[in-house]
Amino acid sequence: MTSAALFLLSAAVLALELILVRLFAISHWHHFAHLVISTALLGFGAGGTFVTIFSNPLGKKPLQAASVFALAMAVSIPIVLKLSQLVPLDELQIIWDYRQLIYLSLYYLLFFIPFFFAACTIAVIFTAFGQNATRLYFFNMAGSGLGTAVIISLMYGNAPQQLLLAISAIAFLSSALFASGILRIKAVFILLLGALYIFIFSPFGFFHLDIKISENKSLVYYRNIPKSETIATRYSPLARIDCLSAPSIRNFPGLSIAYQDELPAQMLLISDADSTTAVNHFTETNQLNCYRHTTSALAYHIIDKPDTCIIGSGGGSDIAQAVIFAAKQITAVEMNAQILSLIDKQLKDFSGNIYGRKNVNVVIAEGRNFLETTKEKFDLINISLLDSFTASAAGLYALNESHLYTIEAIEKNLEKLNENGVLSITRILKWPPRDSLKMLATVKEALIRRGVKNPAQNIIMIRGWSTATIVVSPAEFSEIQTKNAQDFAHDNSFDLIHIPGIRAEQANRFDVLDKPYYYNAAQAILSDEADKFYNRYDYYIRPAADDRPYFFDFFKLKSMPKMIKTFGKRWLVFSEWGYIVLVANTIQAITASIILIVLPLLFCKPLKKIKTGKMNILIYFICLGLAYMFLEMGFIQKMTLLIGRPVFGVAATLVSFLFFSGLGSLTASKLKKLSSNTPVFIRYTIAALIIIGLAEILLLNHQFDYLVAFSLPARIILAVALPAPLAFLMGIPFPTALQAVHRKAEVLVAWSWGANGFASVIAAVLGTLGAISAGFTIVAVTALALYIIAAVVCKNILADS
Repeated sequence: MTSAALFLLSAAVLALELILVRLFAISHWHHFAHLVISTALLGFGAGGTFVTIFSNPLGKKPLQAASVFALAMAVSIPIVLKLSQLVPLDELQIIWDYRQLIYLSLYYLLFFIPFFFAACTIAVIFTAFGQNATRLYFFNMAGSGLGTAVIISLMYGNAPQQLLLAISAIAFLSSALFASGILRIKAVFILLLGALYIFIFSPFGFFHLDIKISENKSLVYYRNIPKSETIATRYSPLARIDCLSAPSIRNFPGLSIAYQDELPAQMLLISDADSTTAVNHFTETNQLNCYRHTTSALAYHIIDKPDTCIIGSGGGSDIAQAVIFAAKQITAVEMNAQILSLIDKQLKDFSGNIYGRKNVNVVIAEGRNFLETTKEKFDLINISLLDSFTASAAGLYALNESHLYTIEAIEKNLEKLNENGVLSITRILKWPPRDSLKMLATVKEALIRRGVKNPAQNIIMIRGWSTATIVVSPAEFSEIQTKNAQDFAHDNSFDLIHIPGIRAEQANRFDVLDKPYYYNAAQAILSDEADKFYNRYDYYIRPAADDRPYFFDFFKLKSMPKMIKTFGKRWLVFSEWGYIVLVANTIQAITASIILIVLPLLFCKPLKKIKTGKMNILIYFICLGLAYMFLEMGFIQKMTLLIGRPVFGVAATLVSFLFFSGLGSLTASKLKKLSSNTPVFIRYTIAALIIIGLAEILLLNHQFDYLVAFSLPARIILAVALPAPLAFLMGIPFPTALQAVHRKAEVLVAWSWGANGFASVIAAVLGTLGAISAGFTIVAVTALALYIIAAVVCKNILADS
């Protein structure tokens, strides 16, 4: 029963982590995922420390202790969510309101609790039964893998707060199984208590769980406008989708200030409570004429009646624009099937059956992956406003990976165009300028890589009051195309940023700035002095690449003093504070780890009795914790890009790493028979791990285009299979060393677990900082170097095992 209970508890822990990431994406923003991950791992480290300090009393009745800790986890999950809703956290006010730092710390403390109890459960079991560490580690990792797969499948159609109750139920069951090894009546009592407890927090109970959404998110704003009505709410691992209607809804980004005619009625589809896409009501196409007067209409004045591909078709506004301009064929690529289902069924009449038109071909796929796999070519590829205005303006996307806006992605777009085709990209305008300038820099670099000697002749860029549109072609624009673009901009009061042969007096004429900032920046970017401009510019606007896919990372540390001096207390508004939050989270995680994991161990009496080897144990398990997380993060990034669907990419990678690591652990005792010397066995394992790791890094960096050409089922199989050999070997050093440490002294087992947890906390945030600064390849190579260090020190701690 012990193994089964451990299996279930491990499944509950990973499921809880993934559900909280989803919950925070809805209630706050994506960057809170780092808080969840570091909090979870901090809980694991602190749990190991706690068990180390109290190893004597806990070791006397380990199954009873494990049952109590698992029960505490089960009870704490809904209470923690309920209490967190009472914390008035407003992350956008942190710079002005010092109380928000206290509220953020309260969030940390609250969500630390269930992970702490889970860690105590696992640490007690490993300490008491350390002689079976390799077998226990298998059930630990296999349970985690199953929890990942099951919870992601359950996210379809189920609200996160309800899934938390399912996780709580699993923890109750785990507690009962631990108790059944002592007295069966206790197990029955725990199950009955669990059923009653979950009912209390269910939709039929007294304390119904709900999600409190940040006041800064779009959904809260639109819900509060007069006569607002929620038509539907849908859940999936990709997003929560809310469909709202209200008479006053007007969502026409990029619309000319000169447009005075009627606008169609709209409904909004709001993703994760913030990112909006409009569904237009029309019965005749002329009711959509407003879309002739947005900056994104520029491309249709350069190429007539194009065969069009729309990336991220959403509510259908870009399809409406293509229809108005008589596009011959429209390929609408949308990743979220729930959006398509809502429009095709519930909103079919309202939307004019926009997706059901004869010349509209619907593809459910992620945009980059569609372009990687399709054999079609287009006259126009349109990528327009796929991000939230609110989050983008606040700098909250700084931590988001985006494989749609890298140099390689733009190259792939250009490759899928017909000879004189165009790529149109529309971005939100930010002040000071950065987003649209970085996209211009990316487009230029992609053209250069394709052998274009003078990219300025292949690019046209305009801006309105809220958006900028870049149109780029593999071929130079003709004089007629340039003239058409100029006339379109003039007629709609859009400002020219760049056209071939532009003169300074042609820029900054309608939405007049005190200086022609955009024009000046564009000229610098398109010149031979671009590098110097990038270096002196206040924001990081060098192009993003697949190895560093952080397009929204504009932060420059050296610019902070100038920002503070120029904007005073408002400086954070003009900075990419998602990055600052990550740095703050790193400092917070390190501080909390030292307080909750390291310092208590310094005063632990059982540890003081052990005079030698503790430092080497610390180094060994810290290296393993850092290395495992770094490699896992790198593979998640690559497998997500390979599959093309973030949910499947994360799920496949985690399942592969966890299951095959567990399998490696299970077979470690048999493999160890090949060598009676534990340090030698671990070193051989790490040597094989490094060879395979380097081979896979080279394969993914140099043969990726070959792999991505396979069908979706084949790519999913590859995403599970590719990490498998590496994960199998990665599952051996930790439990093998833990088993050897147990033979030395039981108290060292929980301490080793705590050291590994400390490293994992740090790795979660350091890995992201490393990927942003140096790229995922460097992070992965660093992981292999850490394994080498572990191999070196293992002899000193395991020599007599």
